[in-house]
Amino acid sequence: MSSQAATGSLFDDSQIQPDLLRRRSHIRWGSYPPDVIPLTAAEADFPGPQAVTDAVMASLADGYFPYASPEGISELREVFSDVAKTRYGISADPDCVVPASGTAAALWGVVHLLCREGDECILLDPVDLLFGQAIDAAGARRVYCPMDKTTGQLDPDRLASLISPRTALICLCNPHNPLGTVFTEETLRAIAETADAHGVPILSDEVWNEIVYAPAAHVSLAGLDAAASRRIHTVIGLSKTFALPGLRMGFVIAPNAREAADLQLAFQQLGAAYSLTPFAQIGALAALRHGWPWRDAFLEHLHKTRDYCVARLNAIPGMSCSRPDGTFVLFPDISSTGLGSQAMAEFLLAEARVAVVAGTTEWFGPGAEGNIRISYATSRGMMKEALDRMERAVASLSAGSARRAVSAVPRTPGLPPGT
Repeated sequence: MSSQAATGSLFDDSQIQPDLLRRRSHIRWGSYPPDVIPLTAAEADFPGPQAVTDAVMASLADGYFPYASPEGISELREVFSDVAKTRYGISADPDCVVPASGTAAALWGVVHLLCREGDECILLDPVDLLFGQAIDAAGARRVYCPMDKTTGQLDPDRLASLISPRTALICLCNPHNPLGTVFTEETLRAIAETADAHGVPILSDEVWNEIVYAPAAHVSLAGLDAAASRRIHTVIGLSKTFALPGLRMGFVIAPNAREAADLQLAFQQLGAAYSLTPFAQIGALAALRHGWPWRDAFLEHLHKTRDYCVARLNAIPGMSCSRPDGTFVLFPDISSTGLGSQAMAEFLLAEARVAVVAGTTEWFGPGAEGNIRISYATSRGMMKEALDRMERAVASLSAGSARRAVSAVPRTPGLPPGT
């Protein structure tokens, strides 16, 4: 099957089943009335690789539901170690790989391992909410490093200036959610050298590493030369690459076997290690062995959809959207419309019947104000309808109508947009 044929059959409009999605996708489709198009949680509207479904179904056929070992199936750690070497340039033996029940649990485990009450953790601003939540839960203090929202870039010197004697961890997100930045090797080397000089470990969330659009190329921080001597914990998952968020399967690549064992203990203390199931691990094995053609077709579809959505958003008066190099989320600036982030999200829900994530401190940090986040991992037809609705609503926007629309709709309970 050609790449084009695969893309057309797997990701066209016929694959979107709103009724089924409303029953199964509880934090996205199931959270809104049937007439709302939800572009919120960063999850795909498409089924994942058939090989994963087949493997999980086969594992259930005998009706036996055993416990899973906290350290995970050795075969899975071996396969992931090989993927890390061949695809990401990270030379990590299987005893450095720690499976986790999702990337959120992985982030929490690393933060709890490395941080104590009163420590400072540097995180980017804006960035996905999971970093801040993990830092708060560990009793540490957030120290925000502002990013340039226009260019999507991070100034390594600015980050270096924030390091203090209390700094326990630097948290990176690469590719970056929500800006879509794929950091250059030059930027990563500068951050690594700064961390080395101050003896500060790095948590590198690379869950989006397979959703990168040419000519951009993802570079794993732990794959840089001499990285073996650095304290880098790399988090990688399957949720974005293979549309498997509900499988709850992530991995941490620790800098050495000793720290991997320490992290495994931290997972057990948090209870996260016992959330692993044998069925999720079997599905993960199938994805890592057989899911790559599906991922290639998915990326081709996303690349085209990204370009279409960016062009449409930039044609809407008052909106400005940069073209991300990675992820399948957009973070358009809506400040010229006269509405703030929360007001715009409520206006679009009321007037356009389209749900987006507001760029508020709650979700992405203080630097997110003036933006909204949109997930576009759906079909072209679904995005066209959503953008048509948004375009009509914003075109009719006036201060009076916006106030009336926003005051008329109740606040939707907060839902996680997804790491």
